[in-house]
Amino acid sequence: MKTSNLSGAIVKARKAQGLRQKELAELAGVGETVVYKLEAGRTDITLSNFVAVLGSLGFELVGRSPLGEEIRLER
Repeated sequence: MKTSNLSGAIVKARKAQGLRQKELAELAGVGETVVYKLEAGRTDITLSNFVAVLGSLGFELVGRSPLGEEIRLER
């Protein structure tokens, strides 16, 4: 997924849940700047903050290792 697609999905999910950026940040336990950066398509945030924000919105993060093993990132 392109960064712009991901940032758009984050904005869409936040708005669908009726949350402001500040409210999402509080729910995820991160600073409001983290939410702003994600929604702007910036990638200079920590993995733990990324997982916290997406987890708070209900996203399921699943990856696959080079050996085919499924990896789930959970909050």
